[in-house]
Amino acid sequence: MIIFGHPKIPSPPIITIKSKEEIAQIPANAIVAFAFDFDLLHYCRDNNITCAVWISSTTEAVYANALEAKFLLCNLPLAKEVQKVAENYLFDAKVIAKIDERLIEKAIEAAIDGVLLTNYTR
Repeated sequence: MIIFGHPKIPSPPIITIKSKEEIAQIPANAIVAFAFDFDLLHYCRDNNITCAVWISSTTEAVYANALEAKFLLCNLPLAKEVQKVAENYLFDAKVIAKIDERLIEKAIEAAIDGVLLTNYTR
């Protein structure tokens, strides 16, 4: 399981942006994150930028994977649905559920690819 946000487990920072102009301000080791947006997905794919996309449906997950997003970010209920689709279609993108650490067992039971823990700050 991929774990983002735990103070004792190293991981690259995930930095949320709203426009491609903001990407230039992001450190090279960081992961660019944004709400689902076709233009930003194309820009990241075309420029080999590792990105995480906040999705709100399985359809957005399919599109984001097709445009080479590395991570699909969502809440745990949606992550459970998306994980099934990801396994069926052999996604390259990893499904990441945003959760409080106390819910990690639920993510493990659902075989979610990874978690973004909300109860820690960097």
